[in-house]
Amino acid sequence: MENSIEKELKKVSIIAVVTNIVLAIIKVSIGLLFKSMAVLADGIDTSTDILTSSTMLISTIISRKPADKEHPYGHQKAENIGAKIISFVIFYAGFSLLTESVKRLITGEYEVLSGFLPLLAAITSVAGKTFLFAIEYSVGKKHKSYAMIAEAKNMRNDILMSGLVFFGVFLNKIGLSWMDPLVGVIMSGIIIKVAWEVFEENAHELMDGLREEEMWIYEKIFEACKMCGASNPHKVRVRKIGGKFDIDMDVEVNEHMSVREAHNITKCIKEKLCDTKSIYDVVIHVEPEENDEKEPFGLSEGDSISNNR
Repeated sequence: MENSIEKELKKVSIIAVVTNIVLAIIKVSIGLLFKSMAVLADGIDTSTDILTSSTMLISTIISRKPADKEHPYGHQKAENIGAKIISFVIFYAGFSLLTESVKRLITGEYEVLSGFLPLLAAITSVAGKTFLFAIEYSVGKKHKSYAMIAEAKNMRNDILMSGLVFFGVFLNKIGLSWMDPLVGVIMSGIIIKVAWEVFEENAHELMDGLREEEMWIYEKIFEACKMCGASNPHKVRVRKIGGKFDIDMDVEVNEHMSVREAHNITKCIKEKLCDTKSIYDVVIHVEPEENDEKEPFGLSEGDSISNNR
């Protein structure tokens, strides 16, 4: 059976898909009917949101699957893969929009729009995207869903873009007809910027990198080792699995200790580290004190953490 987290993520994803379908139909239809480049571009962007929302739904379902023989660390990185796919789709939409808008500006293929439906479409889009951003961002943060957070950031920028469309259509209707394709150019730049941000953030996760604001985990590790009687924590490596830290490290103990005594030290370290819900797993290798062995990977106590991201 689905747990409560998966049910909530799936529910939000389905709401996003349905909402984007409705908005896309409205904006594409009005854009074609009134020959508005800005409204049509906004509709095309929302059409890609249908694909990204569907990708988010699939990736969040896969990521909640339990670990198995082929995936002993679980399936959480499926969300990062989903977010990467979303970034490529967003970039394609932005680049296509940029080339078409620039073409219309150069060739002068624009005219004053008639009727109030283009303005109404832009207002409806702002309202719909604001609704989606609010629920996706709050639920994504709550459950540490990277795909949903990426999609929420896309919705946030869609709010701005729909606002720009409204502004461009309004100026077009008062005689500045060139504002319609110009807004298309501005929107395309925003779309491409969002695509890069989503790509970069999730590439860092897939490369097992930690961000500056997450480096505190190393200080916590060294502190736990000191409190439990282990010396020279080294070869410390931390990566993210989903929203949690996976820790691998070596420590040194007195060579005359019994196996049970050494085990109790590692058990103490694990308990100190796992006092929060931010730890996925801790693996500790025990060595005798002053062990002479070349171990080039990972951090040691005293290393400059901020320079070893």
